[in-house]
Amino acid sequence: MPFFFSRHVALAGLDRASRRDVRRIAWHFAQRHWSLHAPAFAWVIFVLLHTRYHVVPEGRDYLLITLVIFVLAVVNIRLHIGRYLKPARAIHDALGSAAARSVIGR
Repeated sequence: MPFFFSRHVALAGLDRASRRDVRRIAWHFAQRHWSLHAPAFAWVIFVLLHTRYHVVPEGRDYLLITLVIFVLAVVNIRLHIGRYLKPARAIHDALGSAAARSVIGR
């Protein structure tokens, strides 16, 4: 399950610092995928529609929809990171921690 990265097969046998490095590399890969930004794009469209046409008249409904979009964004991010953990582990195993940190710029 991608929401429990500690149980993910790609992170098995790594210490805490190495797991962090692998997750950072996976996040670095995930940022390049266009669908990662879809919830933010949907939220901007929703805000523009609300501002211009008052799609949602109640402030409470507006807040609820914003919260739902935020939860979808978090789930989307976690799914993308989970998808890239295996290639990130392969890069970490090939390059090591110091070289992996230079790849992601930290």
